Amino acid sequence: MNKFRLEPPTSVPPPPPEPPSPDQDPPGPGQGSLAAGVGLAWLVMLLGELLVFVGGHLGGMLLPPVAIVVWAAILLGQGRSRTGKGMFLGLLSIVAVLLLLVAACFGLVSNFH
Repeated sequence: MNKFRLEPPTSVPPPPPEPPSPDQDPPGPGQGSLAAGVGLAWLVMLLGELLVFVGGHLGGMLLPPVAIVVWAAILLGQGRSRTGKGMFLGLLSIVAVLLLLVAACFGLVSNFH
């Protein structure tokens, strides 16, 4: 009566193998974050330079970058390696933005013949 034939049951395929664990463990909560380090670097630079200019001590313009480097080194020494690395990356981004702004100003000035 029934023209349909059922195929015999097949076994379930084995589960896929688990991916290999990475060599490094994921960062724990005690190591901080890169974003926090970058944000701290920008905050220290902006507030530090503002205080230097308001105070009238133009000789202290190198104080905020030095403070960033010292604070990052302290964080690296305390085991908050991701925040310390983030502060170094933040300082690098500040230098890059400064370089781009100087290049843009030279580009604007050079077009005024």
